[in-house]
Amino acid sequence: MRDTWTYRIAAFLVVGVVFTACGDDSPDPAPVPDAGTEVDAGTEVDAGSDDAGVPDAGDNEPDAGSGDGGEPDAGEPEPDAGTSCEPSSVTELLDNGEWDPRFSIGGVSGMDGHVPHIYDLAKTPSGDLLATGYFRWFGAKASTPLIRHQDGQWRPEPRTWSQEIPGGAGFSAVAAKDDTTLALATNDTFGDRGGEVWIQSPDGVQVIGHFTGLVRTMAYVRDELWVAGQFQLEENGAIGLAIWDGTAWKLPPGGPADGSVYELMLQGDDVWVGGAFTRVGGISSNKVAKWNGSRWESYNFPIAGNGVYALTLGDDGTLYAGGTFAYDFNADGVGSIARWNGVRWEMLDGGVSTGFYPGVVTDLVFNQGKLHVGGCFNFVNGQGYGNPLALQANALARWSPESGWENWPQAISPNRTVWYSPSFCGDEPPVTFAVWEVPIQRFLLDGDRIYVAGTLPSIDGAASQSIVSYEGGQWRAEGAEPGHGLSGGAQMLAVGGEQCTVHALGDISHAGGAAVPRTVLQFTDAGWQALGELPDMECLDLAVNAQGDIYVACIDWDSVQSQLLTWSGTEWTSLGDLSAHGFISKLTLDSLGRPWLTSMVESTSRVVRWTGTQFELVADGLDGPVFALALRPENDDPDRPAFVVTGGFTHAGEVPARRIAHWNGTTFEALGDGLTTSPITAAYGPNGIFATTNHEQDMDGNPVPGRLMLGHWDGTAWRELATPENGMPGPMNEEQGGVHSFRKLAFAGTDLVVVGTIFPADGGPTHAYVFNGERFLPIGGGVSALTMDDIALTPDGIWLGGNIAEAGRGESLLPTVGMAHFRKRAAAP
Repeated sequence: MRDTWTYRIAAFLVVGVVFTACGDDSPDPAPVPDAGTEVDAGTEVDAGSDDAGVPDAGDNEPDAGSGDGGEPDAGEPEPDAGTSCEPSSVTELLDNGEWDPRFSIGGVSGMDGHVPHIYDLAKTPSGDLLATGYFRWFGAKASTPLIRHQDGQWRPEPRTWSQEIPGGAGFSAVAAKDDTTLALATNDTFGDRGGEVWIQSPDGVQVIGHFTGLVRTMAYVRDELWVAGQFQLEENGAIGLAIWDGTAWKLPPGGPADGSVYELMLQGDDVWVGGAFTRVGGISSNKVAKWNGSRWESYNFPIAGNGVYALTLGDDGTLYAGGTFAYDFNADGVGSIARWNGVRWEMLDGGVSTGFYPGVVTDLVFNQGKLHVGGCFNFVNGQGYGNPLALQANALARWSPESGWENWPQAISPNRTVWYSPSFCGDEPPVTFAVWEVPIQRFLLDGDRIYVAGTLPSIDGAASQSIVSYEGGQWRAEGAEPGHGLSGGAQMLAVGGEQCTVHALGDISHAGGAAVPRTVLQFTDAGWQALGELPDMECLDLAVNAQGDIYVACIDWDSVQSQLLTWSGTEWTSLGDLSAHGFISKLTLDSLGRPWLTSMVESTSRVVRWTGTQFELVADGLDGPVFALALRPENDDPDRPAFVVTGGFTHAGEVPARRIAHWNGTTFEALGDGLTTSPITAAYGPNGIFATTNHEQDMDGNPVPGRLMLGHWDGTAWRELATPENGMPGPMNEEQGGVHSFRKLAFAGTDLVVVGTIFPADGGPTHAYVFNGERFLPIGGGVSALTMDDIALTPDGIWLGGNIAEAGRGESLLPTVGMAHFRKRAAAP
């Protein structure tokens, strides 16, 4: 359903695009390995000879690898492509490089995929704080899924477990008997939902119970451990609530619960329970009851819904309950928070709402005269849409008996993440265990500081994944100190300027632990530097030339036209009116560092260049959208470079060209029969044209034949390069239709860097490889990511952008969030 904290990341892109160069003089094909053909150890794609399958860019085109290199005569503009930013030797880099450890984030983090999560918070009798959940990194260091705040500092604890965690997904609940004796409930996020109850002491781990389902909370009550959740205990069959007396399991006093128990609240000798039960301790009491140490008291909760997830007491002793419930789910659109007026339950001032339906409240805390509310909701004080009295709220809000609902100060969005957050809001049927996936999961009050935990990546300027705190009107990051990682992925990368500075643009809210505007970020020795905020436009592409000029291609939907923006040093300015050329789709730079664009006017695409004073039409007549534009790196005339375009077209002017066409400096020409499936991207290097395409199925569900995962045009035909014979391992679940797909290509000399969705069946390195003309070689053991979006090259290494969480394998594995950098190995101190 709804997730108010993170944008959804589509689970794994299944795309792949490949293409190579053609020649208008039909050179002899280079000896590129055929799919299924054994590679000769000495055979490779020629990087610059006349038979490299590189089309001419006009008459008298110099050889791409010749000694004069096609340099312009004196007096001509000096080409400046910034090629010196490429690594001097990719082979040496792969042999001796390492992943840069600087791109960790604050709080906690985990592997790619499911978002890191802190499920529970607790306090020891001496005042230490505990946080547990699903994570495996604390900053740049490996961590068990339990951290402790002691003497003003968070740290992982302990370094090793004497017992393996079933399912490997951490813990869902923690309770402290004393500083050294803890109770933990293991968590299985991905399996059949079951686990164990542990007692951890200086003597090690004792497994005291086994259950199916999940434990949500635990508490020590007079040295007995109360365990509550949506589970059934194997040892005695208890449902929802079980008690460990130090020796054996027993049922709640008076008799078992007949349903889930989601909340335990201790107040003196009283234990309040909330959940989805109708009976507990031998009495009838729907959803809420209290054990006073000698008997159960009923607080029957008649409002329909999935259950009560949270309980708290106000300063005057008023009992408040949160969860998912409403008088009428279809009609009211509000609910999920109520109070006991001494006689019965009543909804609290319009409740919380997702807009049309009741929201979810997962925890409550009363502090300084105000009720603090967290969960999954968009509005408070009534149904959101069409209600002028409703207040917008991003899963956090406050209420006071005197003034009613108000916004929680500075609890603002957008806040981004590189992980996938399940689309649960906690109001789904209980069988889904959705309450464990709500963005705001738990509060803990320590003095006047409120700790907030869940899947949140940040609140306001406090960027610490899964845990922050609030006191005195200010939010503060918790957990590990941040590195240079990103909250959100760098979807676009570019390198330029004298220092070969890396630039990033994407759906990023925080960089290096600091909130940043939506803009281009520059990475220097001092960390990330944000330029001025971009105008309110949809920005699609980024380029930087050797002089350091920065260009961003955007669409202004207010004026319904495209803009090519450049950074003046103080502000973003437009290069001029592009309305005659329609909407921009791609941006690249020529050898003089000038922008070239593809754009679409109605149903026809064209290629346009910036001359330095105006936009000039270069080529027209593509009868569909363009997905990629790649200029030949060396040309006899820098003003008339050859280029290749791919997209959803069938003709380039009068020339039949299925999804790919080559411009030789004067006219379009076809590259054989074109591409059989839709293209993803393309690259034009010194050894030809390369293209990647999508895996597609016909109307009968059969794969479309002829798909190129990574294709090279040898001058006469397309050749598939991504074969097992060339070192590309087969994809996971190939028999069920699993495929590799390459999203971005970049040349480092004659080596081709490729990234995308690459999951080898043998469990080998994922997502990032280099093709050296003979073999595919993994970059540093691979990268763990939901999406791999871009590549940038600098003299010291390869930069990768996307929804990245980790890089490396085995002992070299490390967190690197939003960006990864494979660099020359740092010298030992």
